[in-house]
Formats: sequence, C-alpha cells, structure tokens
Amino acid sequence: MPQVCYLNGDLKNVQRPWTIKAVLGAVPLGGKLLEIGGGIPLVAGMLAELGYDVTLVDPYEGMGNGPTEYEAYAQQFPNVNLVRSYFNADLVGYAESSFDCIYSVSVLEHIPQQGIKEVFDGIHKFLKPGGFSIHCIDLVVQGNGTQYDEDIFREIFYRQKRLQEFECLRSDTDKQCDETLMTLKDDLETFYLSATGHHLWRCGQSYDDFPFRKVASLQTCIPYIAVI
Repeated sequence: MPQVCYLNGDLKNVQRPWTIKAVLGAVPLGGKLLEIGGGIPLVAGMLAELGYDVTLVDPYEGMGNGPTEYEAYAQQFPNVNLVRSYFNADLVGYAESSFDCIYSVSVLEHIPQQGIKEVFDGIHKFLKPGGFSIHCIDLVVQGNGTQYDEDIFREIFYRQKRLQEFECLRSDTDKQCDETLMTLKDDLETFYLSATGHHLWRCGQSYDDFPFRKVASLQTCIPYIAVI
C-alpha cells in the first residue's frame, strides 16, 4: 500500500496497512468510522476512498511529534470530516452509539496514563454495540522508557478488554500483558522499529543521550459488547 507506507523505517508503515485491513475485515463498506488523533489523514483518506464515512478527531497541536497543519489537510482530504478537538466523552456534535468502528494508529501511547480512561469513556459512548475498537500502539520493550510504556500498555489493554468484558479484572489483564511482554522480548522474529526509524526519533541526539531501543508494534481489535 504505497499510499500509506513510506520507506523510512517507521512502525506506522506496518500499522497503517494492518489497520486498513482490520477495518475492511470487521466493518462493511459504508460504515461510520472515527479515527482518534490521526494527524495526516492517510488511513482515513484511503478508507474514505473505499466507501466509508470517516471522521478524524485530532487537536493538531503537535503532541508526540504529530502534525499541526489542520487547514492543509482539510483541503487535501476533502472526503474526511476533520474535527479539531480532543477525543473523549465530551465530544460535541455526535450522538451516542454513532460509529461502527473507532480506531487509532500510534496515538494512545502518547496520551498520559490518566487520560487513557477519558479516551475509552469516549469509545464507550460513541461506539455502537457490536462495533469495533481497533488500535495500534508502539511499545518500548528494551531501553529508555520501557517501564513507562509497559504501564501505558497495561492501562490500554485493560480499558480495551473492558469493552468486550466489562467486569474483567485488572489482575487478569496484567497477567495477559506479562505473557505478551515475555513473548515480545524472547521472540527473535518480533518486528522491531528499524535502525532507520530509531534515527528519526533520536533527532540528532547522541547515543549516550538516546541509546538504541527495541520498540515493537502491538495491534488490538475488540468488538464492543455493551452492558445492558
């Protein structure tokens, strides 16, 4: 998918096509989609071209090295409804259970841990029962930031699992996270962020200040089972 993949070693080159395929496999064409924090609407634009009704919600303030060019993207992707806002349960202009799928690509791990609940409160509110919550996240499994990323991963996984099983226990999801982390660290075939991608994130810093890290991509697709 050259429209959504660049030759720069970034994990998004794996995550973007996976997300498109996951949506195609889960949501019939014509369904209503919402992308959280998509920045440049590459995935949203392709899904709109394929026949979906796509809304992208992003404050466009540059968080996590994200873009700020809201006006340019609005002109470049006229088939995507761009909403300049944070995504949470207070998002205005949309009724409850409005969307067949809510997804994100390398966004949730950039949200402070205390803000993850607010994002998933929004997913609970705006996702239709039977709809899908689909997310790709970057996860540092070795190197600077490992503990922070693992804590964020546990929070995201717990909140995601509650969409499918509202009364799930955090102890159970933590155990599943432990098993996943062990697999990532022990499996030599795990896809890691390339050296080229690492150089992009170093932004000119020395290796002493920013040594090489192992960064994996995790993908999750959960159907929303609403509590009656």
